[in-house]
Amino acid sequence: MRLLLVLPLLLTLSLPALAQVEDPILSMPDGQVILNISATERREVEQDLLIANLSYVSTNKGPRALQNEINEAMAKAVKTAKKVSEVKVNTGAYQVYEITDSRTKEKKWRGQQSLTLKSKNAESLLKLAGELQDMRLNMNGLNYALSPETAVEIQDALMEDALKQLQTRANRAAKAMGKSTAELRDVNVQGGGIPYQQTHQSRGMLAQANFAESSMAAPVAASGESTITLSVNARAILKP
Repeated sequence: MRLLLVLPLLLTLSLPALAQVEDPILSMPDGQVILNISATERREVEQDLLIANLSYVSTNKGPRALQNEINEAMAKAVKTAKKVSEVKVNTGAYQVYEITDSRTKEKKWRGQQSLTLKSKNAESLLKLAGELQDMRLNMNGLNYALSPETAVEIQDALMEDALKQLQTRANRAAKAMGKSTAELRDVNVQGGGIPYQQTHQSRGMLAQANFAESSMAAPVAASGESTITLSVNARAILKP
């Protein structure tokens, strides 16, 4: 008796599940056609954001004196950087650790703190970077990138172009099949993300060798191009 009561319930519950997986083509009106199409747009864009990564590195016999030196140097560097309104500045990792001289076996302490500069005004940033290098900060990386706001603007434009391309292709398919209209459905936009130019790292010991110079010249940077790619997939309903 229990089996007879349970089976009808199971059959009733399974009906909605079957309805959910039903092929939409089977329920379409006669004469309509589903067309799966895709389009990809790409554009080369001039990089507009210059990024500089610097750090103050020093060695001392004691951790207290070392940290005091780093704190004073970085406070002066940040104060100098914030005077340039076109440049965004933020500090990064702060590390202090013990080392052993490979020749004398003497114990010492080494520490460093990083500083990042970002600006669309390359001239202002490069001039500032030269001043900071003259204040004994090492240049660890200097690179151009595409700013997020520019990337979003370009992606929106590519999306519009891709959608126009899809509609044009759907209309042509409808005409070729003797249909009168083509309507895009289930549109899926797939962006490639914001491209980022890899930072070229410089070795700290090489940068420190320049401290003996009486004056530090400003660094040089030339922008390149970033490729932005965006794909759009859609279903088009072709109607008589």
